[in-house]
Amino acid sequence: MNIFENKYLRKISILIVLSMLFLLIISFNSNSAFAKQYRVAIIPFKINAEKDMTFLKDGVLDMLSSRLSSEKNVEIVGRQETEKVVKSLEGILNEEKAREVGAKLEADYVLFGSLTIFGDSVSIDSKMVDVTGDRETLAFFNQTRGIGEVIPKINTFAEDINEKVFGRVMLSKEVPAKQTQPVQTDNIYAHPEKLVEDFGEFEDAGKKSDLNPAFIVSRPQKSSREFWKSRNFRELINGIALGDVDCDGKVETVIITSDSVHIYRFENNRLLEIIKIDEDKYKIFIGVDVADINNNGYPEIFITSLNPQRNVINSIVFEYDGKNYNRIVDSCAWYYRVAELPGRGSVLFGQKQKTGGPDTFSSEIFEMAWNNTEYVPDRKILPSNRSNLMGFCLGDVMNDGGETVVAYDKSDYIRIVNQSGRILWTGNIHYGGSTLYYEMPSFEPGSDNRQYYPMRIIITDIDLDGKYEIIAVKNYELTGRLLKQLRKFKEAHIESLSWNGLGLTTNWKTAKISGYIRDFAIGDFDNDGEDEIVAAVISKSGSIIGTRPKSSVISYDLKKTAP
Repeated sequence: MNIFENKYLRKISILIVLSMLFLLIISFNSNSAFAKQYRVAIIPFKINAEKDMTFLKDGVLDMLSSRLSSEKNVEIVGRQETEKVVKSLEGILNEEKAREVGAKLEADYVLFGSLTIFGDSVSIDSKMVDVTGDRETLAFFNQTRGIGEVIPKINTFAEDINEKVFGRVMLSKEVPAKQTQPVQTDNIYAHPEKLVEDFGEFEDAGKKSDLNPAFIVSRPQKSSREFWKSRNFRELINGIALGDVDCDGKVETVIITSDSVHIYRFENNRLLEIIKIDEDKYKIFIGVDVADINNNGYPEIFITSLNPQRNVINSIVFEYDGKNYNRIVDSCAWYYRVAELPGRGSVLFGQKQKTGGPDTFSSEIFEMAWNNTEYVPDRKILPSNRSNLMGFCLGDVMNDGGETVVAYDKSDYIRIVNQSGRILWTGNIHYGGSTLYYEMPSFEPGSDNRQYYPMRIIITDIDLDGKYEIIAVKNYELTGRLLKQLRKFKEAHIESLSWNGLGLTTNWKTAKISGYIRDFAIGDFDNDGEDEIVAAVISKSGSIIGTRPKSSVISYDLKKTAP
């Protein structure tokens, strides 16, 4: 082989090596680009509102799609394809269901959420879920004042997703405040991105209450105010009550979990914990009330509680002595409930656990009195087998000057009963609904026999018009009443009802909220001189292994006007 042939072969070899390197580079770049391709399914947000808000749902979906889509690395699954898969799956939409949707669509991520509208406020709750479960869910929660603020908040979440999930830093597209333009009242169905200012008048003008526009009735109302929501608690709230328990001139909020008692005060627009007064691993707290029944100047805190097996009542009562909160009654076999009666003030009622009784509704209900050492029955209010005390109240229900009982029966129907025990009226709509229960004896080994407690119910003249109303909660059951041993609720509202001579009719009700209401109270929650309706809301029960419970406190202002 001559020198020319050797040079020729070397050139060929170099060209082959360079070609192979070029192909490897192309292949590497191609594979790298392929590895960064994402497929995202966006489930149209659920809108919790009394009015049709389809325009808002569509606008939010369009905006998220446009903000997240990228020709380089993000493909958005078509809406029809996504909705078809969502409809094919049963059960409530949560992270687990979202992953099922993503798997069927061969998506990498699924984005879903909800908008809950209270009066002129909107709560945004959304999640970006990794279908494989390898990456932590990116969650977003915010509360806005008016629909006009929804879009900037959604835009912020989209930027969050682009940066934290896809590694893209986006320039903010929010409109600066000085560039905002007034929203015309005839443009309420414009695309939501055009609604840049506060937009409170989205309810029909003829469906707002004189008390609070979030209360839906049939009288016109022009002004609007919002509700208040606390931070989230990572435990279940089992009860809530209001009262000046330390006699400092300010109303405190007493909150119980299953095994602890906490005292909070509303300051600087938030709930501040003053003290955790007790924790008991050998009791399950199911109810709380506050009132000065022994007339010593310090209101008592009545805690209705069960033993760990949930089959024995062993309630306790706390009282402040100027320094500490002491147990003045312990391991007492009585349910406690306090009601405010016209001309009498706070009255304590009790119902004793009946030894060998068939259920928690079996014993009589008494008005209770303090005898210097304990609370004892003073006057029988209701005979046996009529109601459980947790869902009982006494007052001028019929606005005739008398005292009549309003209470839930075992099926959560509201009853009106006179003090001789005669049932005067029974409703045909389920109200209340609680997941707190008493464990009855079971005839089948290893099986539960739960009897669920009724929800609190209150009689009050809430608008000071001289007529009394019933304030009740309605929790909407997800599982239906056929599954008696497993209760789950999806939505709730608070409702005002009045006696019209024939039955109870609705005066107003709040918009539905996501989750369910565990307990509620009425009083000057924020120490502004006006009463509020305050409710403990359960967003997540934490009943699924690996999940944590989530509770919060919400309050609605009441604009009371004397007659």
